[in-house]
Amino acid sequence: MIFNEGNILIIIHDDQTRELLTALLTGEGYAVIACGIQKEGLELLEQQMFNLVVCDFDAPNVRGIEIAKYIRSKFNLRHISIILIIESKDPINKIKGIYAGADDYVEKPFEPAEFLARVKASFVRMTRDLDANPLTKLPGNISLTKELELRLKAQVLFAVGYCDLNKFKEFNDRYGFEKGDEIICFTAQTIMNALKKYGEADDFLGHIGGDDFIFITSIDRWEDIAKEIIKEFEKGKENFLSSEDLARGYLIARNRKGELSQIPLLGISIAVITNEFRTFSHVAQLSQIAAELKHYAKSLGGSVYVKDRRRNGE
Repeated sequence: MIFNEGNILIIIHDDQTRELLTALLTGEGYAVIACGIQKEGLELLEQQMFNLVVCDFDAPNVRGIEIAKYIRSKFNLRHISIILIIESKDPINKIKGIYAGADDYVEKPFEPAEFLARVKASFVRMTRDLDANPLTKLPGNISLTKELELRLKAQVLFAVGYCDLNKFKEFNDRYGFEKGDEIICFTAQTIMNALKKYGEADDFLGHIGGDDFIFITSIDRWEDIAKEIIKEFEKGKENFLSSEDLARGYLIARNRKGELSQIPLLGISIAVITNEFRTFSHVAQLSQIAAELKHYAKSLGGSVYVKDRRRNGE
């Protein structure tokens, strides 16, 4: 799935309000899905990618505080902005909503122009605060650094997986940038699904640029996650390759010297580092070792994962 500037989920009980908000947002070019029941909204959150949720603070079958807490408790949803639609003028409700994890609120009755301005502001904040990747909307380098610094400071055990596509440039040259964007989004979804299947609620996934992704998980879960990523990537990549290339088992493309040559098909390399037997004092150490290990993984060819098994002093 390639994301628009804004993929918005509306969870509003009242039909008239839901239809009005949908019309306002679609009229501004946003991609909108709307429902009137909390249970359906939570199911949609797990099935599709959204940047913003607009929901009732308190209405039949919709509890905004519960939705906000659910979103903030999930690693794959934490980046989503939340705007609550509040009917009460009671300031306590606004405070409760913000404490639960909401980013903003709009009081009813509301002016359409004000509502749209708050939606626009939420996307500005998301880009500024989460340095979200414009293609996948996953957190970028700033968020990744903060996440690693928190774990280093807390002195907890963790595993970092550095994922990178093999022969992505050649794939882009052969199939074009649009297909390149599609395979990057597919890769993001594949990693996310693996983390949801085998990871934990406080795991992290970041898109640090191009075809590079980094996930953070626990030391006893990384291998299952890496295996799942490779299995699903290898199965799904066939949807992005021509039958001729699949039958040959390689691309015919120009190499870096400009010569026609046989190029291996897309693969994914995963370099894994843990602090189980090594002590890291700052993020730069992790970054340097990850880059070295990724280079080694890519030299092996195909889709593989490797783990740094060195100890302090080695």
